[in-house]
Amino acid sequence: MSRLLPGGINLADLPLAWLQLKRQPIRYLVAVAGIGFAALLMYMQLGFQSGLLNSATTFYEAIDGDLILISPGTVNSGSFQQFPQSLLYKALGVEGVAEGIPVYVANINAQRLKGVKPTSLRLIGFDPGSRLLNLPEVNSQIDKIRIPNYVLFDARGNRNTGPVAAEVKRQGNQDMLLSDFSKTFRVVGLFKLGSIFAADSNLISSDSTAINLAFRQINQGEISLGVLRLSQQKDLPRIKEFLSKIYGNELQVLTKPELISQERNYWNTSSSFGIIFGFGTFMGIMVGGVVVYQVLYTDVTDHLKEYATLKAMGFSDAFLLLIVVQEAIILAVSAFIPATIASAGMYAFLTSASGIRIVMTADKTLLVGALTLGVCAASAAIAIRKLADADPASVF
Repeated sequence: MSRLLPGGINLADLPLAWLQLKRQPIRYLVAVAGIGFAALLMYMQLGFQSGLLNSATTFYEAIDGDLILISPGTVNSGSFQQFPQSLLYKALGVEGVAEGIPVYVANINAQRLKGVKPTSLRLIGFDPGSRLLNLPEVNSQIDKIRIPNYVLFDARGNRNTGPVAAEVKRQGNQDMLLSDFSKTFRVVGLFKLGSIFAADSNLISSDSTAINLAFRQINQGEISLGVLRLSQQKDLPRIKEFLSKIYGNELQVLTKPELISQERNYWNTSSSFGIIFGFGTFMGIMVGGVVVYQVLYTDVTDHLKEYATLKAMGFSDAFLLLIVVQEAIILAVSAFIPATIASAGMYAFLTSASGIRIVMTADKTLLVGALTLGVCAASAAIAIRKLADADPASVF
């Protein structure tokens, strides 16, 4: 039994739309390629954006703490403004604050001994006696970095850092040299966190080693951020409010989710990256819309007499419109599937090459799928205006 929509439109008539597209395979394939490219462009822009946000927040997500103190001048995780360590100790006098951990973050340039190419590294230093990070690989090797100038190296960095990780795996350590030849240090273990846009990889060290290696960036008695642990989680709102009043404009007092949200908002709204990625997605939508419109408009024009014949036979305008919409849907689905597969492969390649985690997620798939279908439907809505020229009288 056939399925009818209001107005007598038969869903079983879908092959008519497919047959019209299949009749000119070259045009169909070109259209699929164009729409697929637009979907791929949207996927890549969304992937770059999510990769940027992931890389910017992985360090914050790994922190094992309840409240984080940062300078008001710190706008993103790639450039920390220091503040007096004494401000952190002021919080230890507040009832309910169990521990305060000073953290040093700086970017250094280094290379392997006998190496030829310096690499940019983000150095994270803290007291090894404090469990700062929820990273099992770091916590199991924490005693190694108690030795001065011994560090752990992030094996999830980009390709520039691959030889370092490979050498550590092979012989257990790797000596490195600051690019200004002023200091040497030894990599004695590996962990996985992920590179950032501001650096190729990460180093984790003791606080004393961080001060020694980044002596030009870290001022004596100043820290990059402070991490507070509370005795009881239920006291968090009260302590946060109290500390915010104590510090005033001197420091920001944030929970970890607030810090992550602030970081994401910066990259999405305040930095040029958010604008660039948003514009790239918009361009993908425009490219897909133009391709679909051109294909459907040309198809309607080429078959105008046939549409007029159908009208003369008694078929309604709604039936003819549905054929064009079905063609748009077929084009969208035909292009979306290969674009998704290609994007997943490119995500995997870029993650391996850059060390920045870019993954195919359900929300990306749903968003790009909805945008692809939406732009095809919108293009069909514009193209079907040409059907008004399909006059049954012209057939006779």
